[in-house]
Amino acid sequence: MLVVLAVTAVVVAVFGAALAWHLTGGRWQIITTPSMGTAAPVGSVVLTRPTDTPVIGDILTFTPPAPERARSVTHRIVAVEPGPTGTGLKTRGDINGGVDPWTLHAADLTGRVVLVLPGVGWLVRALPALIAGIVLLWWATRRWLPWFWTVPTRVLGLSILLAAVSLWLRPFVGTTTLGTSAVGGDAQITLVSTGVLPTRVTADTGGELDLVSGQTGLLITPRPPQTNGNVLTSGVHMPWWLWIVMTAFWLLPMVYGLVAARRHPLGDGTGPGDTDPDAPQPAPPGSRPGGGATVVGTALALVLTLTASPSTAAFTARVANAANTTTASPYFTCLGATAGFGSTFVAWPLDDANVANLATARSLTGGTTGTYNGLLGFTTAATKPCSRDTPARATTFNGSAVLTPYVATTATTAIASTNVFSLVGWFRTSTTLGGRMIGWGSARTGLTGGGYDRHLYMTNSGQLVFGVYPNATRTITSPNAYNDDQWHLAVATLSPAGMVLYVDGVAVAADPTTTTAEGGTTRTGYWRLGWDNLAGWPAAPTTYAWAGSMYDTAVMTSALTAAQVAQLYRSGT
Repeated sequence: MLVVLAVTAVVVAVFGAALAWHLTGGRWQIITTPSMGTAAPVGSVVLTRPTDTPVIGDILTFTPPAPERARSVTHRIVAVEPGPTGTGLKTRGDINGGVDPWTLHAADLTGRVVLVLPGVGWLVRALPALIAGIVLLWWATRRWLPWFWTVPTRVLGLSILLAAVSLWLRPFVGTTTLGTSAVGGDAQITLVSTGVLPTRVTADTGGELDLVSGQTGLLITPRPPQTNGNVLTSGVHMPWWLWIVMTAFWLLPMVYGLVAARRHPLGDGTGPGDTDPDAPQPAPPGSRPGGGATVVGTALALVLTLTASPSTAAFTARVANAANTTTASPYFTCLGATAGFGSTFVAWPLDDANVANLATARSLTGGTTGTYNGLLGFTTAATKPCSRDTPARATTFNGSAVLTPYVATTATTAIASTNVFSLVGWFRTSTTLGGRMIGWGSARTGLTGGGYDRHLYMTNSGQLVFGVYPNATRTITSPNAYNDDQWHLAVATLSPAGMVLYVDGVAVAADPTTTTAEGGTTRTGYWRLGWDNLAGWPAAPTTYAWAGSMYDTAVMTSALTAAQVAQLYRSGT
């Protein structure tokens, strides 16, 4: 009776608090998709309050403008835009690759999230089924069973009910594939955990990934020889203390049965109180105190509960090595996007473990490698542009005019010139001396004395210049400076459509009249990063050696479209 009263008091208190929250303007929602990552994992309850002054960084619950009004969304504010109809808000899920397509106004908002209760949403969704099942179980056992079978049947029934609800909702373990890409001989699979328990994902071809609720991660595994993709298996991977907690939870039905058996032991069938006045038949003679039926029922319930838990904690999926598996962004990592756009002359991640003179810069796509020259180093994870890429390193160039740091094509066989290409690279710098960042020339080492063009360089003021030489210098220049010590993505393309320079996913300069470069397609040369000749070029910098950090740099054999450049930029944000 005391237990019933305690449970009733807790239920009344919870519903009273929920009602008071609602009457005072608060609202609550259950998160059903993983777009907010660890900030609000799947199965969380978010509590919101109305707000008149939302700011960047706030998490809002809202109903998107038509035609999306049928659903409620919880995302973070990433921009505030003044407009003729009032302040507009731009939002994005924390793990989404792009900003939401709508602009929100005050009428669209439900409120600002003030509290996140992870995992509580699963319980809320399960409560109707649990309450209905328990009421039916208690009524049926009292109505139709002899009293000495009531407790073991309830233990068994409660265990079956819990297992059935767990199989229906699957709250413990779940993973969703956000994107896949093929990099060399490996498959790179981006996953997010949608369950409440710590999870380990294992690929049949090797490799594993540990995730907690709402966390994203990159699983790198060899691509199988067959074309039907990698098989992933997810399971519980908890620390020892959490196993103890979960085991104690699973043992609750047994504890209930033992307590009930102790409070109402079966007698020998002859003494006063050995039978229940409401029971259809007396207790059988010779029954031992404690109730054998209770022990048997409890054992069955324990076995069923323990075996049901791994079933609900099992997830197997076959993941194809395709590039586009997410609507927000086809690529979830910078390296995955660079590799996914097709053929390259060179593709250097610039994240190698060690750098020494003449050490090799690995190729992202298994093609032409590079050679590190001069004084180079690495940044740390905190200064890397793409947080989801691994390992967490990027190359630094010190801009020394003596120990000139650069990366050059390793192969002694020169690469044929072309009139269609894209220069791609993430960079960060605060230099005021400029320098040549990416370019093509006739020499693999030393200062090129012959032809040199197809390059991207920085002026002393920090502006970017893209230049080619079809019998004369042709350049386009960014209107803004980018030596602000922040990471930026530069993309320069040449094609029959002309020259285009993009920065951070947006075109900033173009020349549709220039469609060829030096030598057309009749010469050969080498690609370099960080240093080479700029003599005779407009706004040439003080030093040709560029100082700063670079990451994920490539020269592609095609001219990226504006949409592809935008995808490439979103893969790092």
